[in-house]
Amino acid sequence: MNIKINSNMITEDYVSFETAKLLKDKGFKEWCFKCYGVAILHNGADISFDEECELKDEGRENEIEYVEGGRLYDYGCDNHDKDAKVWAAPTLWVAMKWLRKVHNLHIEVHYNIFWNYYQYTIFYYDGKIESEMAYHSFENAAEAAIKYCLENLV
Repeated sequence: MNIKINSNMITEDYVSFETAKLLKDKGFKEWCFKCYGVAILHNGADISFDEECELKDEGRENEIEYVEGGRLYDYGCDNHDKDAKVWAAPTLWVAMKWLRKVHNLHIEVHYNIFWNYYQYTIFYYDGKIESEMAYHSFENAAEAAIKYCLENLV
C-alpha cells in the first residue's frame, strides 16, 4: 500500500522578526535552527552575496539596500552576541516553552467554536493574567500572546 504524504501540509511556524528582537532583548539565548538576518536587496528584490559583490565591483553600491531582519535564514544561531545583527528565530512552541520555564508564564490558545475565532489566555503561577480574542488562526493568537508577554510581563 502506497501512502502519499503531503509535505506542504504541516510546517513549522516561527516567531516574527519583531518578536525575535523582543526575545533577544529579554535574554532568550537558546540555539535555534533558523535566524533572522540582514536581507540584501536590489530594486526591492533579494539578491545573493555574489550579486552583491558584482554590484559593488561595478561601483553600484548605492543601489544595494540592507534590511535588518529582512530574511529568515536556514542556518542556526543563538543570541549570545547581543551586538550581532542576527536574531534567533524560535518556533512558536519553543518561545512559549521558554516563557513558561524561565518566566512562569503559561500561554493557552483556544478555539471558540461558537464565534469562529481563536483566543489566548496567559497564566502566571495560579492566576489568570490576560485574555484576548478574535484571531483568525492559532498561530496568530500564539504570536500575539508571546509578544504581549515580552512587552508587558517580562
